[in-house]
Amino acid sequence: MKFLKSFLIAILITVPLVSGCAINKSSVGGFNLVSVEEEKQLGDKFAVEIEKQHKVVNDPQLQSYIEGVGQKLLTGVRKVEFPYTFQVVQDETINAFAIPGGHTYVNTGLIKAAGSETELAAVIAHEINHVVARHSTKQMTQQYGYQLIATLLLGGNQGELSKLAADMFGKAGTMYYSREMESQADYLGVETMYKAGYNPNGMVTFFQKLAAAGEKNPGSIARFFSSHPETVDRIKAIEEEISKLPPKTYLPDSAAAFSQAKAKAQKY
Repeated sequence: MKFLKSFLIAILITVPLVSGCAINKSSVGGFNLVSVEEEKQLGDKFAVEIEKQHKVVNDPQLQSYIEGVGQKLLTGVRKVEFPYTFQVVQDETINAFAIPGGHTYVNTGLIKAAGSETELAAVIAHEINHVVARHSTKQMTQQYGYQLIATLLLGGNQGELSKLAADMFGKAGTMYYSREMESQADYLGVETMYKAGYNPNGMVTFFQKLAAAGEKNPGSIARFFSSHPETVDRIKAIEEEISKLPPKTYLPDSAAAFSQAKAKAQKY
């Protein structure tokens, strides 16, 4: 097995993986050249750079609230392989993003735009499941090849690390997942919300809101509906998955805590 992995790595040093491989949306397994431990190390390195490039909001109450939503969602994921963190960053775009290893960032613009904790949780659930399915490292290997990842893990050029962090996760980032990866993150996000006690219809209502906002001001929603899958098809697929779930009574949102978090986000 070690020989096989070494052989494949040798190939990937010179020939990047071909993107667009079929993904079984109900499975979070699959081959990944980057080990879980390597992804943790890579994520920690990226987090340092991300937090240089994005202003982390210095508000313990707001950060604690977002951490609580994230931790609640983690009770509904398929598996937890990484030490997830959840932080608020000052950015008006309606977005959240997660980097390798589980470091998750929520823009103030997303908190302001969400109409409820459930809608906010929907976007965070989507991002968490990019990590659960390890999409980032798979996409990075496809896009850049394993050699660059190996170099970064070995403590390569710091400037290259900063540039890569900006290219992939900065405000003009190019970390666009494939249609299959986005669809899987939606599918798993619905499942996560359901299991964690959030009504997954919150994903439908918020994504409809994002679609409407995107028509008026495309730059306001970052990448959520800026590429693929197409908005109508994406929402329809989410609704179909929700329709398959057994009926369930959901606990009410923490409305007061959400209102306080939303008010605090307005200051940034």
